[in-house]
Amino acid sequence: MASKKKHDKLHYDDVLIHVLGEFGKYQKICFAFLVLTAIPCGIATFSMVFTMAETDAWCNVPDDIRTHVCSPNSNQSQYECEYRLKNLTLPKEASEDQCGTSWRYSQCYRYDIHVNNITQDVFVSNRTIACDHGWMYDRSQYKSTVTQQFDLVCDRYYLNALIPSIQSVGYSIGSLGSGYLLDNFGRLRGFILAVILFEVFGTAIAFAPSYPVFAVLQFCLSVVGYSTYLGGFVLATELVGPSKRTMVGMVVPIFYGVGYMFLSLFAYYIRHWWMLQLAIILPNVLFLSYWCILPESPRWLLSMGRDKQAIDIIRKTARINKVTLPDGIFDGSWKPCLNDQQDQGQYNQEFMKEGKEHGLIDLFRLPNMRKKTLILAFTWLACNLVYFGISFSTSSLGGNEYINAFFSAAVEVPAYAIAIFTLESPLLGRRRSLFVTMSITGLACISAGLVPLCSNLVWLRITCAMIGKFAISSAFGISYVYGAELFPTPVRSLGIGLCSMLGYSGAIVAPQILLLRSMWYPLPSVIFGIMALLAGFAALPLPETRGKQLPETIEEGERFGKKPSRHIGNNNWYPGCGKIRQIHSSNGSDDCNAKLASTETFL
Repeated sequence: MASKKKHDKLHYDDVLIHVLGEFGKYQKICFAFLVLTAIPCGIATFSMVFTMAETDAWCNVPDDIRTHVCSPNSNQSQYECEYRLKNLTLPKEASEDQCGTSWRYSQCYRYDIHVNNITQDVFVSNRTIACDHGWMYDRSQYKSTVTQQFDLVCDRYYLNALIPSIQSVGYSIGSLGSGYLLDNFGRLRGFILAVILFEVFGTAIAFAPSYPVFAVLQFCLSVVGYSTYLGGFVLATELVGPSKRTMVGMVVPIFYGVGYMFLSLFAYYIRHWWMLQLAIILPNVLFLSYWCILPESPRWLLSMGRDKQAIDIIRKTARINKVTLPDGIFDGSWKPCLNDQQDQGQYNQEFMKEGKEHGLIDLFRLPNMRKKTLILAFTWLACNLVYFGISFSTSSLGGNEYINAFFSAAVEVPAYAIAIFTLESPLLGRRRSLFVTMSITGLACISAGLVPLCSNLVWLRITCAMIGKFAISSAFGISYVYGAELFPTPVRSLGIGLCSMLGYSGAIVAPQILLLRSMWYPLPSVIFGIMALLAGFAALPLPETRGKQLPETIEEGERFGKKPSRHIGNNNWYPGCGKIRQIHSSNGSDDCNAKLASTETFL
């Protein structure tokens, strides 16, 4: 009876594969809407490249000195006035960079002078004091930035790099909280709630009265922003069949890059940071219309026992896809053909869900599982570190900042598209694709850092950086697919969640590493390059998963990719459904056992 009840359960994958179609017309329509949800996440993630752009700054002077030097009766221009003020009031400091030693006006100190000290263009005092009347900023390119508004210069300079780190902490927490939100409130309802909060926090940021308020709101925006992205991503993948999930999972991030491209265009025409913030946040209110347009995930509804709503959506999908639902599909009398290996695996997974619960300890309890978990965690950390490091440093590459940012985003589109084909390539597969892309990233980063910024080879520096961004974007997408295939079914979500959380620690550290330019300008790029190379070589011991049946128990996960011991013999191996599963299940399917007997090897 237990077995019969298990098979009476309606599996949505069976309905998609055998009836509705894995990627029919209705799924394509929904997918077209859902991929757009990645755009605001790409915009919000990198908006601080422009809203927090650093500009030249210098000490402001008392009004009486400014009035004396810039007399209204004089014929001098505003530029001439500022030039005289700088020469009279600002000391010069030596600055070391790749181009050698240069002299620039001090940002943090001015001469302690008064009106009676000034005789034409000569001053009496040479004593310096810290800026005591605020700062003046170069507004020729950016009319206003967060850095300018909150005076994040001199001893407050480190606060610039703190915001991207706070954002990454928000994403890390969001990666955990969004799972609870989407699992308990539903995919669509959780997405709509995240969009509402995204609008509230994003709009409030534009009117933040102080830096602490700005930082708190940015953290909150990051938490709900991740939920917005994940809600659309999960709903998109759950509406399609198993064979289409890799394609869907790689196409959604492409629109993340499209969002970054739009950001460059917005920032070029909108030069006030708070106006740019509103321009990239307010249009997302249109996503609230998805409540009336898109369905809830039938897969989630079935798992929550809300069969009636799931059936209504299945009927609607069948009508739009122009397919006929077979008799008995909803009353338990319809059975899919179990000859297909994928269908058999689905029922095996359902059986395993009735077993014991698993936790994070299962990722580290066995040696081979522990090795794969640690390698994947390090790979994800390196991907995040290098990806965000390159993305946040586009303004320091030389050349036009807007063009640099646009092409840094544009290379992500072909990067993800090419990754779809390399993943399925017999020559490369998952493991070699990850190794090649991480190696290219490492070499490109090191090369970009060593090209002198002041030479006529700025184009080469930018080219190397764009090659690195292309390769790391591709590696990022590959690591998601590869990780999901390496972890066994009972701990797959836990494994991906753990790697994601640890990976964001790389994103947290990346902005701080960029500050090391003050010690040696190429140092951040060299660090990024070395980390990418180490991650690429670290991935080589991992097993290839292309064309392989995935591990469905902890024991299979431990044996997956592990070379057999000579003294154990062939009984140590399992093909697909696994002899291990036969040991653990006295109710295992006879058909599955018969299929296993004719299979010689799993790997």
